[in-house]
Amino acid sequence: MSRDSAPLSVFVVTHTHWDREWYHSASRFRQRLIPLVDELLASPDEPPFLLDGQAILLEDYLAINSAAREPLTQALLRGRIEAGPWYVLADELIPGGEALIRNLLAGRRVLSDLGGATAPAVLYSPDAFGHPASLPILAEGFGIPLAVLWRGLGGIEWPSGDSFRWIAADGSSVLVHHLPPSGYEFASNLPSDPGSARRRWAEVERTLVPRARLGALLLLNGADHHAPQKDLKQAIDLLADAASPHQVERTGLRAAAQSLVERAGGAVLPRITGELRSSFGYTWSLQGTFAVRAPLKRRAVRLEREMVRDVEPWLALARRSSGVPPLTLEQAAWKTLLRCHPHDTLCGCSVDPVARAMAARLESAEDQARGLRADSIGALLGHDPDESIGNTPDWRPSVVVRNRAPRPRSGIAELELLSFVRDVAVGPDSAFSQPLETPDETLLIDGGRIRYQMLEESRRHDRLEPRRRYPDNDLVRAQRVVAWLPDVSGYGTVTYPISPGTGAAPDGHVRVGASPDGGVWLENGFLRVMHEPTGELSLSGNNGSLQLQGFIELEDVGDAGDTYTPSLIEPVIRAVATHRARLIHSGPLRGEIEAEFHLAIPDRSSRQGRAATTVSMTVRLSLVIDAGARFLRVRAACDNAARDHRLRIVFATGVREGGVYADAAFGPVARGPQPLPPYDGGRELALPTAPMHRYVTCSDDRSSMTIFANGATEYEVLNDGRLAITLFRAVGELSRADLPERPGHAGWPSPTPEAQCLGPIVSEMACLPHGPRTDQVIHEIEQSADDALFPLTGETIRALLAVPAATTGIDLDGVGLAFGACKRSEDDEWMVLRCSNLLDRDVGGSWRVDREMREARLSRLDESPGAVLPILDGRVEFVAGPRAVVTVLVR
Repeated sequence: MSRDSAPLSVFVVTHTHWDREWYHSASRFRQRLIPLVDELLASPDEPPFLLDGQAILLEDYLAINSAAREPLTQALLRGRIEAGPWYVLADELIPGGEALIRNLLAGRRVLSDLGGATAPAVLYSPDAFGHPASLPILAEGFGIPLAVLWRGLGGIEWPSGDSFRWIAADGSSVLVHHLPPSGYEFASNLPSDPGSARRRWAEVERTLVPRARLGALLLLNGADHHAPQKDLKQAIDLLADAASPHQVERTGLRAAAQSLVERAGGAVLPRITGELRSSFGYTWSLQGTFAVRAPLKRRAVRLEREMVRDVEPWLALARRSSGVPPLTLEQAAWKTLLRCHPHDTLCGCSVDPVARAMAARLESAEDQARGLRADSIGALLGHDPDESIGNTPDWRPSVVVRNRAPRPRSGIAELELLSFVRDVAVGPDSAFSQPLETPDETLLIDGGRIRYQMLEESRRHDRLEPRRRYPDNDLVRAQRVVAWLPDVSGYGTVTYPISPGTGAAPDGHVRVGASPDGGVWLENGFLRVMHEPTGELSLSGNNGSLQLQGFIELEDVGDAGDTYTPSLIEPVIRAVATHRARLIHSGPLRGEIEAEFHLAIPDRSSRQGRAATTVSMTVRLSLVIDAGARFLRVRAACDNAARDHRLRIVFATGVREGGVYADAAFGPVARGPQPLPPYDGGRELALPTAPMHRYVTCSDDRSSMTIFANGATEYEVLNDGRLAITLFRAVGELSRADLPERPGHAGWPSPTPEAQCLGPIVSEMACLPHGPRTDQVIHEIEQSADDALFPLTGETIRALLAVPAATTGIDLDGVGLAFGACKRSEDDEWMVLRCSNLLDRDVGGSWRVDREMREARLSRLDESPGAVLPILDGRVEFVAGPRAVVTVLVR
């Protein structure tokens, strides 16, 4: 735009980008945060300052300086300080859609608790390593019209300019303001002398003016962990002189966003769709972090799913029962988990003390989740430990089975049975107690009517913990078993008494055998897996439609990269044939073969990959088939002793040319296969790997294969159609500057020896062969994901005084509808029910709730009540538009 064009509005927003932990711990960065906020509060009449897009910084400040709560509240209400709407600036591609919703709800709660403050109406995400295709759904669901983004957009694959309409699969849209190639620090350290100010404006004009689509420029004045610029008023005055006749104004993000939204109202803007994961030729998108510190990622992902699928629903169903934990404890558990979601934390591109802090938070959140679930199940069943204590002769030990899916299910359940061995005293007199020990007994479930297959047994302690007395502590025999159970209602429970006795063997359809030439096989009527005499593993369908030889292999390659970017070193080490195989379980309900792969991994500690020695590593692969299951479970376990390498498990799919569909936030996205763009002249090499949530499907018009992963977050579809799941990527540096794939440092260089992931590593997956990807098959994949990741399960409660009746919870009906959430609303007035339509057409659906419903309403994601829905015969019916996310409030 020339000087003769219409003058532009130039909005200068002063800010800091605050990575809460990165090359320092959160505690060290907090020491720098306190004086920054003190400085802001000491000058209340200055223009707004953006304290990044996350509200957790307000909590961090008040944790040290609680006396400043009122001044901070006033600064937020007057607009001197802007923060939110997020609780943390999270990575957006690894967490699920529900975690992103909890993130925004928590951020809103923090601000609301500070005198009713609100955040700018902006999904401000200036540094996330890409964005999910469903982010417009999230924006619209919280009434946010604008997103400010950087990575993942720009370059040769996208339209030019700084403003777009981003459209989600359901038609939701959000206005996007795209930051320049240098991102949120483009206007940092504005010069305070006239000559330098003119040169800086010339740079601004050259970079931003040609991209301006709305007659306005957004200049973010700040950078990582920066306090306000000292001479900022003088610097902005000089910039305004240099920019004349353009109008330079120092303002807050709230006002700038409002102007951008108003200007976009009548503008014709380019429309973009899909994920934002490539900034090829524009800036780094940093798509190589998905398998760094993989064990921590697996724990975080599994815990998030557990909170959504196996904690919140029970709390919601027990919300009016005596003894149910308060909503504040549920929110506290989520906050603990969300503190693991900032992109430098969850992505693993941080120093080792940050990873250790994340591990401690995960341990705390896991403990909170277990306690919340146990207390809510106890409340749902009416079990009061205070009544049970002292009444040991009246105890009715029972196994409580729970269904963690919103539909009735029968099938294999994984149960833990406990039987009393002896009392364990605690305290000074315990040294003189001589408890009698009960001999081991065979246990019956429901008098022997439920038969089971023993998997393993051990001894451990079991405590009954009342509120008003000391715990009752016993040594027990713990048996892990699988049993075939009849229908359990959706999110319902069934309680079976357990007692000593003599039981009969279970009936089942899993068979095992050995071929004359030394092979070992399992089958269940649907699938057959075999360890061939050659050492290869094969998978076949018993109807003859599937024949996959060499079904699984392992692949290891050197990696001289850093926590941001892989730098792979040849040769690739492949293990196709197993060293040996043995039968672990022989049915009839569960069969299991354990195969061993041995790899000799070169010592690749040098950048050139010279290998004077090798490291021997054994990977134990467990292959499990259950009665009635249409999928094969696969468990890979190893003790990693090698450095600087990447280990993957590679599955044959039988699909050579077809579509790839990866589960993501609010439903799967289509991803190629597509050719990688050429090298972009020194910025960043595009990667063939991609993020995944629960599963990836490879499909053509004849057959398909879906791989479910319980926590793995990275995959690649190879040229021959095989699917590689990364087990881990082991590296020893936070950032290197000498990578040919990404020249320059992405972070401050620091050693990260713990990112080498030395020690035990376990990954669990499942393989589902199926037909072409029709609407019905999409529905079956979703149900199989529930069955693979959240099978029927149960634990023994020994101190029940009576066997409770079965409980029924919720049912979701509708082909192609995927469960999203069942939770208590933020105001604890409603039960929130959410689902996603995975199909590209309207779907009629309904919720059944086993409670008397007196009101039902549609809602946005932010739980704002909307239109009234009719309640007919105990069901709430609705229509979900194509790929829509539907939230229903009931009470």
